[in-house]
Amino acid sequence: MVMHRSESTTFHIKPVLGQDGRQVVSASPGFTLIELIMVIVLISILAVSVVPKLVDTSAISLQGGAAMVVADIRYTQELAMSTHAPKTITFATDDTFYTVNSQTMNLPSRVSISSGVTFTFNSLGEPTAGGGSSVEIQAGSSTKTITVESYTGRVSSS
Repeated sequence: MVMHRSESTTFHIKPVLGQDGRQVVSASPGFTLIELIMVIVLISILAVSVVPKLVDTSAISLQGGAAMVVADIRYTQELAMSTHAPKTITFATDDTFYTVNSQTMNLPSRVSISSGVTFTFNSLGEPTAGGGSSVEIQAGSSTKTITVESYTGRVSSS
């Protein structure tokens, strides 16, 4: 089959026959499945690396940090009751970590302590130091307050 243009340019297209003898176009413009999969993979990699930088995750980090601090205060209290010995947890202002019985605990990224305090619990789980006080943590402009009640040692977050 020969096609002609007005400028005397000639294109030769060879007919390709299918299994049933019909003519099939052999050079169709388009993408192969592998090319499409590679494009999807590249877009996914870019999305995974760029989206977290565009989304503010400080509220999630703050929530996780507050839950972590509450759990560690309760752990310190229960450890004092189970060992029948005073146990201490210390929060220092402007740090991104705190100390539980000489073990350092790191807060999530972008979370820091905005007001520090030291809690000491006796063998009954009562706060002998720091009772009635609060520790505040912040991420960005948001803050969470964790309070330990004076006599009961009850831990709450707000």
